[in-house]
Amino acid sequence: MESFSERKSDDTEASIANDIDDKALIVDGASAGHKTKWTTVEFVATADLRAEEATDKPADGAYAWMVIFACFISLMLSIGINDAYGVYQQHYQLTEFPEATTAVISWIGTVQFLIMSVGGVLSGFLCEHFDTRVLNAVGAVIMGIAFIGGSFCTSVGQLMVTQGLLYGLGASFPFVAGTSIPSQWFTRRQGLATGIALSGSGVGGMWMTSATSALIDSLGRPWAMRVTGIVSMIAVLAVSPWMRVRLVPHRGERIIDWTLVKDMRFCLFMAAMVFAIAAYFGPFYQMPSYSVVVLHKSESWGSNMDTLMNGLSVVGRLAVGMLADITGPLNLLVANTALAAFGLLVFWVPFDTIGTLITVTLVFGFAIGGIVSVIPVVAAHVFGLARLPSIMGLLFISYFVGGLLGVPPMSALLDGVGHRTDYTSSIWYMAMLPV
Repeated sequence: MESFSERKSDDTEASIANDIDDKALIVDGASAGHKTKWTTVEFVATADLRAEEATDKPADGAYAWMVIFACFISLMLSIGINDAYGVYQQHYQLTEFPEATTAVISWIGTVQFLIMSVGGVLSGFLCEHFDTRVLNAVGAVIMGIAFIGGSFCTSVGQLMVTQGLLYGLGASFPFVAGTSIPSQWFTRRQGLATGIALSGSGVGGMWMTSATSALIDSLGRPWAMRVTGIVSMIAVLAVSPWMRVRLVPHRGERIIDWTLVKDMRFCLFMAAMVFAIAAYFGPFYQMPSYSVVVLHKSESWGSNMDTLMNGLSVVGRLAVGMLADITGPLNLLVANTALAAFGLLVFWVPFDTIGTLITVTLVFGFAIGGIVSVIPVVAAHVFGLARLPSIMGLLFISYFVGGLLGVPPMSALLDGVGHRTDYTSSIWYMAMLPV
C-alpha cells in the first residue's frame, strides 16, 4: 500500500492530511479529531483513498440514520431468529424429538449459524460489487422460504436442511450488510451508530424468544415457523431499499484481498473472534433446558432466561457503542471478553441456583452484546471503511470455526459425560473458551 511519503505532490499530502482531520476517525485511545499513531491513521486513510463514492448522500445526515434503521430491522430478524433457537432446541429436546440426542438436535441451530458464516464470506464480496439492496431482498425471500418449508418437516434431518442450511444461507446477506454498512455512513459517533444498528439482533432475540415460545404453546411448532417466516420476509423486504453502501473499493482492486491474511493484526483478530464466538451461543442454547432439568422450572421460565439475556445484550451493544467513541473499540473488546469469561466462571460454574443463573444471564448478556457491537468498529478503524464488507466476510471464517468449537462439543459433553442431566462439564467448557 502506498504511503504518504511516496507521494510526489506536497499539495496532495496536505489535502490528504486535511481529509483525515475532517473525517475525525477515532483510533484506540484517541478522542474525536485527534490523531494517534501515524501508522494506524495512514492505513485507514489510504484504504479510504482507494474507495469510490457509491451515492451522493452525505455521511452523518438524516439518510444515514435511515440506513441505521434498515440495518437494525434486518439484523433484528436475521440474527434475532438465530438467537431464539434455544426455544426450538428446548421444544425438540423435551417434546418433539425426545429420542434424539442433544448433540444431534443442536446441529440444527449450529448448521444455521455455520452456513450464515460461510455464506457471509461470499456475501461480503458480493456486497462490494453488486447492489446490497437487491442482495438484502434476496436474502429476505430465502429466509421466509426456509422457515415456511421447515414448518412441514417432521424429522431432525429435514430441519437441518430448511431451518438450518437454507435459512443460514438467506440470513447471511442481511447479516453481512447489517454489520458492515453502518460504519461507512458515519465519521462521527461511529461507535454509537454501529451499536444502535447491531442492537437490532439483541432486540430481535429478546422478543423473538418470547414470541416463539408463545406461538409454539398456542399454535404448535409448524405454525410458529410459518408466522416467523412470513413476518421476517416482509419486514426485511420492506427496509431493503435503504440497505446501501456509501463507499465501494476502487474498480481496479481484486475481489479478494488476500494480503489481509498476511497481516499479523488481522490474523490475531480472527483468532480472538474464534473463541469469542465459540462461547457466544452456549448459554443461549442450553439455559432454557438447564432451567427445566436442573432447576426444575417451567419451559416458559427457561425461555425467559434467553429473553433476559438478549435484553441485556441490547444494553451492552448500546453502552459499548457509545463508550467506543471515547475509550477506543479495541480496549472495550478485550474488557467485554474478560467480563464474559468472569460471568461464566464465577457465577455459573460453582453454583446451580436460580439467583446465580439470573446473575450470569445479566453479566454474560451485557458482555456478549458489547463484543458483537464493537467487532465491526475495530475492523473499520484498523483496516479501513471501503473494504469493510469483504473484511467482515473474511472474519466470518472465524465465526464458522468458532461455531464448530462451541455448541457441538458442549452438547456432546452434556450427552456423553452429563447423560443429559449434569451440565457441569458443558458449562466448564464454554466458560474456558473466552479465556
